[in-house]
Amino acid sequence: MIAVFFGTFNAKHAANALLADDLRRAGIELRSCHEPLWEETRDKHASYFAPAALARLGTRWVGAMWRLSRRFPTEARGASLVVTGFNGQLDVLLARALARGRRVLFAPLVTITETLVDDRAQYGARSPAGRLFARLDRWSLQAADVVLADTAAHAEYLVRRLGISPERIAVHHLGAEALFSAPAGERGGADPACRLRVLGYGSYLPLHGYDVVAEAARLLSSDEGILFELIGSGPERARVDVLCDGLPHVRRRDWLAYEDLPAKIASADVVLGVFGSSEKARMVVPNKVYQAAQVGRPIVTADTPAIREVFRPDESIVAIEPSPQALARKLRELADVEPATREAIGDAGRVAAARVAGPDVRARRLAGILGALAGGSP
Repeated sequence: MIAVFFGTFNAKHAANALLADDLRRAGIELRSCHEPLWEETRDKHASYFAPAALARLGTRWVGAMWRLSRRFPTEARGASLVVTGFNGQLDVLLARALARGRRVLFAPLVTITETLVDDRAQYGARSPAGRLFARLDRWSLQAADVVLADTAAHAEYLVRRLGISPERIAVHHLGAEALFSAPAGERGGADPACRLRVLGYGSYLPLHGYDVVAEAARLLSSDEGILFELIGSGPERARVDVLCDGLPHVRRRDWLAYEDLPAKIASADVVLGVFGSSEKARMVVPNKVYQAAQVGRPIVTADTPAIREVFRPDESIVAIEPSPQALARKLRELADVEPATREAIGDAGRVAAARVAGPDVRARRLAGILGALAGGSP
């Protein structure tokens, strides 16, 4: 089978890179018909999604649409499948118009509604923009022959909130890139006063719940030997910086090179997941959770339905109530246990992630989905 990965998607985003790798592993000859647009800005603050900015993006997308439309007939010659990925809500509408009998697969990762209405609360659900986003989400999801949802909880949301037929949706857990396949670097450090090295990294989105992390750090005194290292930037960074100022046991830095992340993860005693309270936070297993699990580090994260699809609390992950008090209490407990106990959780997490979202598992699952699609089955 020949497929065309089509649109203005962010080719650098892990979800799209993983999908392309899964397609190739599933035996698909994958071509690209791509115009970079969404990957130009890494940290998408509120101003990025303001009405005027969205209007400018829409104008630029029209130009990209024209160029994609011209290139598509050549790239799609002999192809039977068109694929659109993360950031592809407009792309999939164009893909459907150009498909000419080809099947269309859409892997959105997230919807516009859950990002800008539910999680960031930048627009109200009943506002004109909120209604427009919901309509666009429905159109884009209905334009595809099959929609890949990253969790069963996410699939249920698409059915319940947006009215998408469940027969149109297939669950395909995300996983992590091969870069994170094995531990790198040495854990621990030379400072005997440090009993627990806690790593948090991400783009400071509301679903990450960095305010919970910062407040938990404030509940822990610097002489308890629990050291936080927070890496990244994004919309919530400034507010978290204010909360963490004056805390000697919290170190903050901007992004480091992506290829250096596995070693940084491996050097931590504990890696933080997400602690947001939104509906979106309850139905995703972020890429960073899979990354930390694949490296074999114990993870502390909010206890959610999506997390329980992949991991078993207290066995392969540490799942807690997403509150500062619960996080501070759990970190104290982890600092007190033997390192071997934490290592056992990390090892079990690696096995759990591989069972559901290892590269071979993902490839076989996607091959089955595409085989059913080619045969005309939902």
